[in-house]
Amino acid sequence: MFGVSYLALGALVPFLALVLQERGVDGVIMTAALGALPLSRLVFGPLWSVLADRFQAPTRMVRIGAALSAVGAVWLWAASPGWQVVFAMLVFAIGRAPAGPVLDGLTLKSLPDRSQYGRVRRWGSVGFMVGVVGVGWLVDNTDFGPLLVVAIVSMVFFELSLLMPSSDAMERVEILPALKRLMGDRFVRWMIPAAALHFAPHVGNTSFIAVHIDGLGHGAMWTGAAIAGGVIIEIGLMGYSAKILSRVGAERLLVISMLLALPRWLLMLVVVSPWLIVLVNMIHGVTFGMFWIASVALMSHRAPAEVATSAQGLLALAVGGIGSSLGVMGASWIVMTWDTTVMYQAAAVSAAVGIICALMAVRR
Repeated sequence: MFGVSYLALGALVPFLALVLQERGVDGVIMTAALGALPLSRLVFGPLWSVLADRFQAPTRMVRIGAALSAVGAVWLWAASPGWQVVFAMLVFAIGRAPAGPVLDGLTLKSLPDRSQYGRVRRWGSVGFMVGVVGVGWLVDNTDFGPLLVVAIVSMVFFELSLLMPSSDAMERVEILPALKRLMGDRFVRWMIPAAALHFAPHVGNTSFIAVHIDGLGHGAMWTGAAIAGGVIIEIGLMGYSAKILSRVGAERLLVISMLLALPRWLLMLVVVSPWLIVLVNMIHGVTFGMFWIASVALMSHRAPAEVATSAQGLLALAVGGIGSSLGVMGASWIVMTWDTTVMYQAAAVSAAVGIICALMAVRR
């Protein structure tokens, strides 16, 4: 499930801006289309998670979302340039919203040892890498484009969601007191801006690295290689995440992973060789992979049992909602107004402020 789910994102996110530009989409419509995914996570990610906890029906939420995302993906592939693209992206994005936090919650509940989460979640990274590399090759060598791949993969994900075993109890549970306790935690209050500011540049980079590399005169294959390099490191580290967490500690791992983002974005300002761009983006294995493992572990530890899924939904809100919205819309505006160099300057500032928030979150 994780592999197929993230394969769709790997096939779409790095290439969407380029595909829309080629179709003649720009301006407000381009920004709205790119912003549909993060904005839907912002609103519908927490909503799906709260419904899953409230009605004890996480499997059903995944299935409903998978059906919506399949419809949206097919519509996006067939859509004509214009606002139809935005509406198709919105349907796809609303359906995608529970795929992350609700699947994370289901996984954490099913594991006897939650520190093994990374060994399962790494298959999502494998799927993402396959999507990026595969579509990068397709763009350079065939007429088989990203949107068709996303449509096919989304339909496969829906079929798999129907086959997955259900853990739904289908009973109402009072979760408001537990939600209040969760939101009253000082760590959680600081973690939301820290995660958002840290992740925003990651989304901007993923969304516009194809444009950046194309502007330097390199082929689309280097976009796939740059993203895949970081994901390969991410997969390897996630396989050993339980040992890393036990030796380093979740709080320390969180801060280290966020600190490394600063040199990553500063280096993207100066490197022009495609090989060096690939090497710099390999830091992604730590700045996202280990950041995510540490964040999930810390949120899971802080969450009352009644709102375990909602806690992951809150993390998804910070990362995939607020962070992605800032990343996509901010990067889109910056690139349209200036260029990708200014985008990486803004990324370094965002990372620095995120580090300060993270230090406040883990402060004793």
